[in-house]
This record gives sequence, C-alpha cells and structure tokens, in this order.
Amino acid sequence: MSRNQALEKVGRARVAYVLLQKGWCVGEAFDDGYDLLAHQPDHNTTCYIELKTMDSSNRGAGTNLTAPVSTKERETCTHIIVYLEPEGRYFIARKNNILTDHGNIFAATNEQGELCIPRENSNSFAKYEDAWDELLK
Repeated sequence: MSRNQALEKVGRARVAYVLLQKGWCVGEAFDDGYDLLAHQPDHNTTCYIELKTMDSSNRGAGTNLTAPVSTKERETCTHIIVYLEPEGRYFIARKNNILTDHGNIFAATNEQGELCIPRENSNSFAKYEDAWDELLK
C-alpha cells in the first residue's frame, strides 16, 4: 500500500467518525463516483461526498495544495471534503463552490506552507474549514 492509499483510508475513517458523531448515517461508496454516502435523518438530507486527502508535510515550500476531481466525481458528488494532514484539518463545501473551471480543487499556501487567506471570489477550499453545516445546504 502506498502512502497516499493509506492516507485515503485514514481520511475516510476520520471523516466518517466525525459525521457519525454529528448524527449522520455514513456508508462507503464503491465505484459510484463519490467516496462516502451520508444521510442526516433529522434534516432528511443526503450527501454524496467526494473525499480528497492531502499531506501538506510532503509538499515543497510555496506549493499550492491542489487535487483533480474526475469527470465522474464532478457529475456524481454533491459535496467535497478535503482532509489535510498532518494537522487533521477538515474543509467542507458544496462542489460548485470550490471546483475550478478545469475541475480541480486548490488552496494557496505561503512560503512556510501555511494556507493563505483566500480572496473573496476565490474557489479556494481554505475558506470552508470546519464548515460542517455546508452539508445541510
């Protein structure tokens, strides 16, 4: 198993655990174009979540955090959650709020590797840290 595969498994488990604590019912999706299926029975809301995991500690200085979202994922998911290691940070948004025109997600970093504050009209996922309520929108 590669480091990225291991991080993906850890990210799925951590996101599922947080959602379960918040009263969501969570299941894994297999080859459906999204990673997690989450249902919030109190609000009768169902989300098709694409999970992107990133390890900022293995990125070069001043390198932005980016990840492609496949055509199938873009068509199928309703939300994207980014799980960022080593800090264990979560970024939650509706897909249309963070996808670029080319089908990527990104967040700019400074020379120290810290996330930059995004511009107002930016598609950066950085402005959605711990925005769990985005799943109810």
